[in-house]
Amino acid sequence: MMAVAGAWARSFWRDRAGVVLTLLLPPLVYLLFAAIFGAGARGDIDTAVMLHDAARTPASAAMVQALEGDLGGRLRTVQDAAELERGVLDGRADAGVLIRPSASGPPQVSVVSAAGRDVAAAALQARLEPMAAALAGQTAPPAARVAIREVGPTGDVQATYYAGAVSVMFVFFAAMHGAMGGLDERHSGLQARLALARGGLTPILSGRAAWLTAVGVMQTGAVFAAAWTRLPALAAWQIAGAAVTAVLIGFAAAGLALALTAACRSREQAQPLTTFVVLLLAALGGSMAPRFLMPEAFRALGWATPHAWAIEAYQSLVWRGEFTPVVLGGWTVLAALGAAGLGVALMLERRRG
Repeated sequence: MMAVAGAWARSFWRDRAGVVLTLLLPPLVYLLFAAIFGAGARGDIDTAVMLHDAARTPASAAMVQALEGDLGGRLRTVQDAAELERGVLDGRADAGVLIRPSASGPPQVSVVSAAGRDVAAAALQARLEPMAAALAGQTAPPAARVAIREVGPTGDVQATYYAGAVSVMFVFFAAMHGAMGGLDERHSGLQARLALARGGLTPILSGRAAWLTAVGVMQTGAVFAAAWTRLPALAAWQIAGAAVTAVLIGFAAAGLALALTAACRSREQAQPLTTFVVLLLAALGGSMAPRFLMPEAFRALGWATPHAWAIEAYQSLVWRGEFTPVVLGGWTVLAALGAAGLGVALMLERRRG
């Protein structure tokens, strides 16, 4: 028994890259997750806010000035209420502040929120309550003076959001796991024999990418089928757009998985590396929690992940029923990632061969 354990230990130690990935990645993941989600757990949410002051009184101007000092660059003023609602709906703002005149008494203050942004709306409401109380000349209001008004479609936004978010995460997990079969084929010599029989590595890797894409589409279909009764009513074009998004997500996951496994020499290297990459992309991209719960720096960094683009494309198509530039941008990013990953995998495998 000790001899077997010692042999495995020596094999593990000789694989220095595997040692680094096994022992250093877990604490790195912890530090990253603590930084990403720590602010939300403490209540320090970097909420992007739009504001429209329809009252235009000295009291409301003082309130706007106080909000500017509190929110800084995260506050943006707009010229009318319709623009404010549109900004909240399309995601340019996590919540909005609408100050309206009152026939008698101080201006009325309300928070404009979209479905699924309850946390952001509640955090903004808590910030506004003392200011609204000050407008009314009170220091401790007996009841809430700031109402929350929700705009946008009806339905279960949480189910809609996580149908896209969870499916994206598991498509990438499955692609990474499936692509490691190529390592076994490489070590056994099967890949070299197939390359001689099929005229090179291009048809082999393309076939793997096609299969991994198909698996990803099936996974996405299973998730949305489970969530179907909780989704809003979908038009045919919305279903078609979501299907295109699912195919491109599967292709992007396949390309990235093939590139990462092509860069590894063994499963011992590939398993921790691919797990780390999938977890990091899922955390930054919003698959684990909505990105508005993260600090501003991580929210911006999330746009570097395919997950953020994919989730926003699903939200635009399925929830808001809009074909926006974000959808086209997401499709472009996903297609480019898949093609680039497949190209890198081909280059690495040819160089190794």
